[in-house]
Amino acid sequence: MVGMFFPTGGLDPLNSSDSLARQTANAAMQAATSQKSEIELLREQVERITLLNQALWELVRERLQLSDADLEKSAQQVDLRDGVQDGRMSEHPLQCPKCGRVSNSRHKKCLYCGLLFEGDAFG
Repeated sequence: MVGMFFPTGGLDPLNSSDSLARQTANAAMQAATSQKSEIELLREQVERITLLNQALWELVRERLQLSDADLEKSAQQVDLRDGVQDGRMSEHPLQCPKCGRVSNSRHKKCLYCGLLFEGDAFG
């Protein structure tokens, strides 16, 4: 039937359209599978970090005789370092003590003069 309406050497627009739809659907499925794998990996990492944070807090609390209220107070202070109490840590600008220029807090050294910044273990 294809030869009757369309030359046998040419493309059948209906089959070509179906093929493109299949290819698009397959690409979408592969992308979704990849995203699902990435989400699962991130979920596992968050669970591991949560476990380690709990273990670390229990060690610190016991050895330094701190309370959960002490931890909450410290968390609020850290939260306010960026000027906004929102339960998140934000990057903030740092002024280089050597050259006085401003760099982003995610950098370990001044982008202008190369001075290494002193920072916390998580900076």
